[in-house]
Amino acid sequence: MKKIINVGIVAHVDAGKTSLTESIYSLAHPDYQKGSIKKENMLTDALDIEKERGITIKTNSISVDWQGTKINILDMPGHIEFFGEVIRSLSVVDMAILLVSGNDILQPQTRRIFDVLSEAGIPTVIFVNKVDLLTANSKKLIKEMSEKLSDQLVEVDKMKETETKERIIEKSESLLVQYLADYKIKADKIAEALRHQFLERSIYPVFKGSAIHDLGVRELLDFISETSAVMVEASSVQSAIVYKVEFMKGRKQTYLNLLSGELSRGEYVKINAETKLKISNLLCLKDNQFVEAAKVSSGDIFMLPDVEDLEIGDFINTLKEKTIPIQLPTLKTTFHIGEHERFMLLNLLNNLCLEDPLLNLQIDAATNEISMMTYGKVQQEFIEDTLRQIHPFETLSLSLPQVLYKEKVKKMGRARIEIEESINSYWAEIMLKVEGNESLGVRYKSLVTTGYLKQSFQRAIEQGINKGIKKGLYGRSLIDIDITLEDALFYSPVSTPSDFRKLAPYVLYKALLEAGTTVMEPNISFELFIPTAFLGKAVSEIGREDADIQDIKELKDESVIKGEMNQSSFLKLESRMDELFSGKRYLKYQVSGYRPTMEKSVYQQDEVDQMQALLLKEHKKL
Repeated sequence: MKKIINVGIVAHVDAGKTSLTESIYSLAHPDYQKGSIKKENMLTDALDIEKERGITIKTNSISVDWQGTKINILDMPGHIEFFGEVIRSLSVVDMAILLVSGNDILQPQTRRIFDVLSEAGIPTVIFVNKVDLLTANSKKLIKEMSEKLSDQLVEVDKMKETETKERIIEKSESLLVQYLADYKIKADKIAEALRHQFLERSIYPVFKGSAIHDLGVRELLDFISETSAVMVEASSVQSAIVYKVEFMKGRKQTYLNLLSGELSRGEYVKINAETKLKISNLLCLKDNQFVEAAKVSSGDIFMLPDVEDLEIGDFINTLKEKTIPIQLPTLKTTFHIGEHERFMLLNLLNNLCLEDPLLNLQIDAATNEISMMTYGKVQQEFIEDTLRQIHPFETLSLSLPQVLYKEKVKKMGRARIEIEESINSYWAEIMLKVEGNESLGVRYKSLVTTGYLKQSFQRAIEQGINKGIKKGLYGRSLIDIDITLEDALFYSPVSTPSDFRKLAPYVLYKALLEAGTTVMEPNISFELFIPTAFLGKAVSEIGREDADIQDIKELKDESVIKGEMNQSSFLKLESRMDELFSGKRYLKYQVSGYRPTMEKSVYQQDEVDQMQALLLKEHKKL
């Protein structure tokens, strides 16, 4: 059976990623005429916006046959704001090619990508491109990568040198025993050990070449093909996972990776171990398109057209998914649209969410506001361009990405609304207690037994609370709060679940008034790597944004500042970093919980209805 290996290509902007894909394809297909960004006829950058901007936004695939191995190439985005797409594709690949430009310094984006690959546990080979240019200095770049990415880089063109051979032998117990016993170790044994160490991620092979002139690309393909021969065989148990959904001319296309086993057209399979699905149409990746196939083999990627119910993350029969950490988007983009175009917008946004579930389309029940979660301005621009290319919207406008604020209670609060109270128009009585917790989320419990208050009433109270937590005193959803139902009364036979469901949010609001809330925003934990010459300036600028600096280290030729700060301040600083540090910085960060905001303008009383206004008036009298 032919070996199959899935390879992702990632790179910083202008490293030549699309050119490498074109080179790989042309070497395997001698009659193919290479495309170029200038001519806008590349194999993988298929979207108009990709051609216009010269960047990859969506993962696209080609396949080549090389030395008896089918190599599926996934051309993946390199921009930080499309990392959701990258992470989903990484769950499919067996290895990655990290492309860097030989006539450039080590780009911050490359460091970011390398960190993601390391965290995902993806074996990575580095291809230093553009070494044919007079301005290239691969030696200097590889030295910088050894210092800042990993000290376990091995230049493949130096495999015959004693120092390189010894580095590989030292990592192989069997070869080391032979070496110490003065046995002569053959070159093919050392090459095989390199491939094993690459798959174990203890070595990062480095190739050098020029994608545009096909230099070094054959050697890279040989290495990939030879590596597939030493990969662990997958089991025969059928398992596949959906990693991509795409709408082409209104038709849904669902892409899957067959992790193990085989799949045939006409076969019935179970989706998520529940729903049965007949595989009526089965398309397999061949060359630069998906073509009809009778069967798909283990490791391959395939496409199912027009299957309505499949979503990203769904699996066939058994799940053997790679668990890769992903940073969820924390910025909110709001859509403003005229009523006559609203239905069309919602349909298109729903499709975009099927393509990228992290966008998390939301419609506010009270205001009808339409919003999505994004990573930043570039992704938002892509969303808007996509919408406008599909439909000529006349009234559409998007807000700038906004920090998503939350509310957290300051202290314990307790509230009761009795049936006899004049403000209570419901046949129900509820007593709640609220108090904060430390990063444990929203938790609800009832101290009232179902023997005292029947289950339908209890369920209705919980439903009402779930509605109430979406808006605190300042209109932000609540986080890290324990809500306890301490008591409740009903009047038989007039009380209904609806009475309890409608009263519960008001009792929660009254408890929040007693407890008070603090407006919170995402806390950013960061590490800023800058040339040491910029250290004083960096400390000053970071301090100006009220950051907590936790540690400062001076390394060989750069310094690292570690700290935490509010996301709103972080976004301001991040937008100025290239200007402040002449583009010579690398920022590694993640959202780690929430912290009180410094933004005073968010402390504005949210709109209240009549009953909330009466509760607020009553509270102010206390």
